[in-house]
Amino acid sequence: MQANAQAATVTPKQAGGQCGIKVGSAIAKTQLEKIPGMKELFARNFNLLTPNGELKWYAVHPAPDTYSFADADYLSQYCQQNGIGLRGHNLCWNTGNPAWVNNTVNASNARQILEQHIQTVAGHFKGRINSWDVVNEPIGVWFNRPDGLYTGPWLNALGPEYIDIAFQKTKEVDPIPLRVLNIHNVEHADGDSDRARKAAIDLVRSLQARKVPIQAVGLESHLDAGRPWDPEVTKKFVSTLAGFGLEVFITELDVNDSKISGDAPARDKAVADLYYNYLLTVLKAVHSDRLVFWTFTDKANWMDYMKTNQRWVRADGNPHHRPGLLDENMQPKLAYSAVVDAIQQACHSY
Repeated sequence: MQANAQAATVTPKQAGGQCGIKVGSAIAKTQLEKIPGMKELFARNFNLLTPNGELKWYAVHPAPDTYSFADADYLSQYCQQNGIGLRGHNLCWNTGNPAWVNNTVNASNARQILEQHIQTVAGHFKGRINSWDVVNEPIGVWFNRPDGLYTGPWLNALGPEYIDIAFQKTKEVDPIPLRVLNIHNVEHADGDSDRARKAAIDLVRSLQARKVPIQAVGLESHLDAGRPWDPEVTKKFVSTLAGFGLEVFITELDVNDSKISGDAPARDKAVADLYYNYLLTVLKAVHSDRLVFWTFTDKANWMDYMKTNQRWVRADGNPHHRPGLLDENMQPKLAYSAVVDAIQQACHSY
């Protein structure tokens, strides 16, 4: 890896453009509005945008008869003005729901509520969405179900068929955007990820057997530098998914540096190396045409707020994380150059 933060003259968007990869990041409306220069900076670096939370149920459907589109419409308008594709994240999730969902949904009304939500939300944004994360994080092996599925209101009320319903309704409402099953905790070389990978493959196989109109699998890829990672394991897994005839791409890539010891330069080097090696492995194994990061900058990054979870607590007590491509001053880090290098090298193999 030739990572040089001072020589970051090629942007991720430009690197991906060499071989048809759209490159994006998650971002919130408040970040675009309140961080000076962010609107220009984001548009210069990316041509895909995932709303951070503006399309999740708690934001867009806060009450049974209430929909709130203002914040998501703001992001949609920003994307249209800057030639940026808008990803829909997400239409169905067993967590991240407003309280009324958990208190209201049952076996008799769940299908109607889910389909009405998809009809309303996907219908509102019809013609403006690049891809939909139709079902988010369906795998939760820690619940110890034989099928490895993540429990919550939709699974509890409808069983595994909730996934079928969500995909079928999304296709009915707007058949153009890519329909994605967005999965997580499948990136590492340990027991939890092993079980999640098996559950994910079994789920995809069963969905295809039931002719569910799934088109792609999204790999969240919240990497944790404190957990083992094996490129051969990742390569085998993504190749297996692609073998089902599905598109496979990264949807939420970042690196948790909580367990990396040392000063900021040491941490940045370890983060950059993991970005580079993971990206190069995935992009060479499957010819993705899109790639999305979750944490563009260290400024106000989400990991700094995970104060009670040991996965995000540093041994040295430093509360600030460095997962982004840019630092807290919005300057490119080693990770930025590492990402550009990995994309360019992958493009050479396409």
